[in-house]
Amino acid sequence: LKQLRLPRFFVSILCEPSSTWTSEVLSIKRVTLAVFQVLSVDPDSDEITHVALLSMPKLLVSFSSCAANETEGLYHLVSQYMRQRERVPEATSTGALLAWMQYHVRRTSLAIRELRQEALSLDESLDRDFAAFDFNDIIEAKNCLLRVLSVAEEQHGTIEALVAAENDTEGLDFSNCRGVLSVLLAMSASNERLSSRVDKHLNELRERVMTHREDTLNQRLGLLTLLSAIFMPLTLLTGIWGMNFEDMPELGMHDAYQYSLVGMLVLAVC
Repeated sequence: LKQLRLPRFFVSILCEPSSTWTSEVLSIKRVTLAVFQVLSVDPDSDEITHVALLSMPKLLVSFSSCAANETEGLYHLVSQYMRQRERVPEATSTGALLAWMQYHVRRTSLAIRELRQEALSLDESLDRDFAAFDFNDIIEAKNCLLRVLSVAEEQHGTIEALVAAENDTEGLDFSNCRGVLSVLLAMSASNERLSSRVDKHLNELRERVMTHREDTLNQRLGLLTLLSAIFMPLTLLTGIWGMNFEDMPELGMHDAYQYSLVGMLVLAVC
């Protein structure tokens, strides 16, 4: 980096701990730095991963906040993607930058579509057997979606910032890549909208489950209320007749036991 004679604040950003990186676009006369969030190579990882692309005329330098054991896998995936010539808009640093962005935006799109399919499967499972449905499945899908939604929002914001920064730097030149840039911008915006719709779908599923649980609880409380209404008067009578007083005339009445049972039955029915 010293050989590139970059401004100190560019170098300071790249040399900061990767855990402090945030999505941003910085540009000066001949250099543009784009930092954006991407999905982790490990689909089960909760780690936030960023990629930084330093673009200059005829030079593109890439950096990643991936763990050391994941970095090789990330670059392998990107190189495999770029082996098809049509995926690199032109043989320039800007063309390579767009190919990097396009690869990660497509990964995000695929992850969102998988989550949409999972939400549809959860919906079908809920309709098929409500009692056997596991509410934790919705929680897991929701947590995964929140991570992907964060990535989609930041990628869309980064692409918009790159478009705005083109006129201020020689490090970007989209003049021969307008079509690819438009498609990339539309795809990132579509990812953001689709993730919001999946989020709404999962929220609706959660509301359905919570409503069903509340209805079940209300039914049980209603049954308990009915049983209480039946047995409370009976408990009162048995409590009175169970007192150890010597003068209780009704205890000496003829057929008192039968009358008491009939009275309790009338109270219970009424």
